[in-house]
Amino acid sequence: MAAGGHILPIISKNFCSSSQVVLRVRKRPHVVTGGGFVVTDWSQKVIFRIDGCGVLGRKDELLVSDGNGNALLLIRRKVSVKL
Repeated sequence: MAAGGHILPIISKNFCSSSQVVLRVRKRPHVVTGGGFVVTDWSQKVIFRIDGCGVLGRKDELLVSDGNGNALLLIRRKVSVKL
């Protein structure tokens, strides 16, 4: 949490809606450079993509991008440190 106990949003207002929106999540084929997931709206417009599931993707990392391919969030698997 942020200073003073306030929660900071990690999702921009650009991705929020005042009404309910139906989204579809599809798994893309697991190929060498692809794989992952794609999130579309009712008109098949890509809203989000999740990459990093392909054979050549970086191990233990997922990249969430918007429909234009701009990176929004990098998710890494927590690594345990042995002393």
